[in-house]
Amino acid sequence: MAFLMKTMISSQVKNLGLGGRSEEQKEEGGTSDPAAAQGMTREEYEEYQKQVIEEKMERDAAFTQKKAERACLRVHLREKYRLP
Repeated sequence: MAFLMKTMISSQVKNLGLGGRSEEQKEEGGTSDPAAAQGMTREEYEEYQKQVIEEKMERDAAFTQKKAERACLRVHLREKYRLP
């Protein structure tokens, strides 16, 4: 309940522009480099991005494999029990 109240209040304050946290960071000279924002060097960030992409491809391949297996099982059961 407290989380809900906090998010509701903070979103309203942000809409008003009173809690401009991002504006404060821009004034302080925050970097636009995503690697620096993550607290990594450029090389570490690139390696991290490669790992993320590879993991996503593996998940997608596993999902596609499971989807094909389910479809095959559905076809088999429909034929076996003569379902439409």
